Amino acid sequence: MSSVMPFAAPPVAFERLHGNASLFAALGFPRLAPVLNDLAAPWIAVGAWSGETPVGLALGQMQGERGCLLSLSVTPAMRRRGIGCGLVRAWEEAARAEGASSLTTGYSNRLPARAALAATLASAGWSAPRLEQISVIGETGPMVEAVAQWSSVARSLRDPGSFTFEPWRTPDAADIAALAALAAEPDYIPQMHPDEGSAPIEEACSIAVRRDDQLLGWVIGERTDRIPLDGYRDRPAIHYRSAYLARSLWHTGLLVTAYWHAYARQAEAFGPDSIAFFFTCVPRMMALTQRRFAPIALRVDESFFSFKGVLPDSGRN
Repeated sequence: MSSVMPFAAPPVAFERLHGNASLFAALGFPRLAPVLNDLAAPWIAVGAWSGETPVGLALGQMQGERGCLLSLSVTPAMRRRGIGCGLVRAWEEAARAEGASSLTTGYSNRLPARAALAATLASAGWSAPRLEQISVIGETGPMVEAVAQWSSVARSLRDPGSFTFEPWRTPDAADIAALAALAAEPDYIPQMHPDEGSAPIEEACSIAVRRDDQLLGWVIGERTDRIPLDGYRDRPAIHYRSAYLARSLWHTGLLVTAYWHAYARQAEAFGPDSIAFFFTCVPRMMALTQRRFAPIALRVDESFFSFKGVLPDSGRN
């Protein structure tokens, strides 16, 4: 597949790339460059040529029936000529030829060219960007101190009532039944199950929310050495990969209190300057994170999502 866009000579041509496409390795994200050495399924790449010079790249992969665009780039000297939109359309054609019924992409608010990318996708008929996930990185000591001052958390710490915030334990038969009931709730996200992680649960700072010993929620942490923040990579770090609370309790603030207990235990076990980070894709929690966690965090990242076509898991166009 190839097409030509007439600019000042030489013209720009778009071509589906196969095999060794290492000439395009300087374009796009460095972590994806090795993929171009030997392109094969599920990867899909389209390159833009100006004569014999690579000037643009669209790179993504098939994930089931969904085509996921992971990188889109045009060399600075060739921007604002419609090449980006041409790459997107050529990549769409290639993805649909591989059976894609929907197309998606995600990007961070820290991407320097985020506005340009959103405009390019819009020109190609993709959806407006939608906030999909927020991640928070912070030092546990300051976070524990600040969160304890929030009125809902302060009330819960003074008078937890019948609720307890206990160290996580291996689920017994009653817990397994409770997990199944929670997993059946509307808006439950399967990836939030405590057993979904690939690393062992860090028992020192993982919390179970209970009432009369019935499991109602959790905050699960695991040790990690992948701290995405320069200057802090030598510190102990916990990634809180899973958190959930029974839907009937979402309005109570108990989940934030559970995070406080987890962070307090982390500060005790690993020091107040240890690093904690978590992510959320729940709209209510994202709003709370932007409003309350952002001012006390080291960094807050927002991830946006755009799509085209019918998404298999949502039915949205």
